[in-house]
Amino acid sequence: MKKSKMYALPQMMGPGFRLARAYVPFQVMDKIFEPKKGLMRGTIFPELYDPYPKKKRSEDD
Repeated sequence: MKKSKMYALPQMMGPGFRLARAYVPFQVMDKIFEPKKGLMRGTIFPELYDPYPKKKRSEDD
């Protein structure tokens, strides 16, 4: 049975390191979907609706 080597991680705190920051752009409420359409799409905001492209199914599926 092999022993795994333990590696020391550098200390990530102190004046040289900054905490993570999130970038969240401002959203202006301009247009909205109708409630039923928004429910089907998962959002009422058209700017946030970005569906995955549909894949062609192979004969094996």
